[in-house]
Amino acid sequence: ADWASTTQGAYVIYENNANYLEGYGKLYNWFAVNDPRGLCPQGWSVPSDDDWTDLVDYLVDQGFPNSNVVNGAGNALKSCRQSNSPMGGACNTSTHPYWSSHNTHFGFDEFGFSALPGGRRSDIGAFSLITYYGYWWSSSELSATEARNRYMRHLRGDMFLQNNNKQSGLSVRCFRNIE
Repeated sequence: ADWASTTQGAYVIYENNANYLEGYGKLYNWFAVNDPRGLCPQGWSVPSDDDWTDLVDYLVDQGFPNSNVVNGAGNALKSCRQSNSPMGGACNTSTHPYWSSHNTHFGFDEFGFSALPGGRRSDIGAFSLITYYGYWWSSSELSATEARNRYMRHLRGDMFLQNNNKQSGLSVRCFRNIE
């Protein structure tokens, strides 16, 4: 009930299980993203929706289309850690953190982004989708109740744009400020 009603910055560890913290980090509501104290270290910031778009456009320009193909932009950003990874070695794991198995859409981490699927917490407090989906807030607000985010799925090769309720708990990825 507290999670669903707060308009203050808040975070949680998936299912309140400390074993998930090191691999997946925390899930934040959007009010934490918008907190003037900031979530990111000096010289870094929570990316805007335009920053996420610039990243995806860069990946497309590098030959990784933002479409559901093997060499898609999402797969290029995903960590290679996956259950039954066709890449083998240390990439083939069922020890957290990891992506759930998929024969075609596996991460190959072309750019060192190492995206992991931390799942989400809904605006009413339910946890879901760890190992299947990775969600990341943007700093872009849409309305009094919604803000933009990006997400990736274990069974797709692309990155998606989405609007989410500000009470939802999603991951945050800080981008370095370059001037």
